[in-house]
Amino acid sequence: MSEKKILIVSGTHGNELNPVWAVKKFKNLISKSPKSKFLEFTIGNPKSLEEGLRYIDVDLNRSFNVLKTSSNQKFYEINRADYLINKYGCQGSEPCPIVVDLHTTTSGMGTSIVMYGRRQRDFCLAAILQSKFGLPIYLHEKDKNQTGFLVEAWPCGLVIEIGPVAQNHYDSEITERFLIILNFLGDLISNFKNNRISLPNEISFFVHQNSIDYPRNKNHDIKALIHPLRINNDWKGIDEGEPLFLDINDNVHTYKEKEIIYPLFIGEAAYREKNIAMSFTKKEILKCDQEWINGFLSFLNL
Repeated sequence: MSEKKILIVSGTHGNELNPVWAVKKFKNLISKSPKSKFLEFTIGNPKSLEEGLRYIDVDLNRSFNVLKTSSNQKFYEINRADYLINKYGCQGSEPCPIVVDLHTTTSGMGTSIVMYGRRQRDFCLAAILQSKFGLPIYLHEKDKNQTGFLVEAWPCGLVIEIGPVAQNHYDSEITERFLIILNFLGDLISNFKNNRISLPNEISFFVHQNSIDYPRNKNHDIKALIHPLRINNDWKGIDEGEPLFLDINDNVHTYKEKEIIYPLFIGEAAYREKNIAMSFTKKEILKCDQEWINGFLSFLNL
C-alpha cells in the first residue's frame, strides 16, 4: 500500500516567491531522506508565477467551489483548481489526504496558521503545530464574500502564512521560517504512525468577525490610511477609542465598539482590490480532545 502523503502547495499566488524558493531548497535537502516519501509538492499557479502576478484571470485561492459558467469556464485559475483536485484530491489520480498551502503576506502577521472552518482534523493539526512552534491561529469563518479557498477542497488542510514581506521579493529569513515548518511536516505522518504525537491541553485562536474597508469618499477614493499605531501590530487587541485610520488632514478615525477586537492582515496589499483594510477577530480558547489523535489515525488508516 502506498504511503499517505501531505500535499505541499506553493505559488498559489504567483507574486509570493518565498514559499516556492523554500520548497525548492527543501526538496534538495531531503532528496535522499525518508521524509520525501511522506510529502508531495506542487506549484499552485505556475502561469502566474511565471508572470510575477497574483493571478492571471481570478484569484486561484477563491476558485475551489466555483460553478463553471459560460463566462468563467475559460479562466485559467478555474481550470487550474479543477486540475489540482482531479490530481491530488481524495478521488484524484495521486490522492493526498492532507494539504498545506504556503503563503506570504505584506502585513505583520509573523509566522501563523490560517484555518477555514471548525473541522476536527484541522484543529488537531493546528494544535500540534501551535504546541510545537507557538504559532497564532486565524480561524476564518462567517464571511460569505470570501470563499473557495484551496484547503477547503481537501478533508484536512491548513495555510501557513508568513510576513511581512513585499510581493515579488525574496527574503532569506522568510524562507528559513518555511523550511522549519516543512521539516516538521516531513516527519508528521511517521510520528503519527509511531505514536510520537501528543496534543496540548488547549488551543487558542482568533475567529474572524468581519473585514473593514478604508474610509472612502463619494467617488470611492480612499480618504484615510491605516494609522501608524496599527501598522505591524496584527494580533494585538484594541479597545474603543483607539486609532484605526488617519486622513489627509490628520483626523483620526477610531474604533467605536465597546468589545475588544484583534485586527489581522492589517494593510495587506493584495486585499485592497477586495476593499479590505484589515479583518477583525475575537479570541477563543478550545480544550483539546485526545480523541482527535485517534480520529486522525483512523482518517489516515494508520
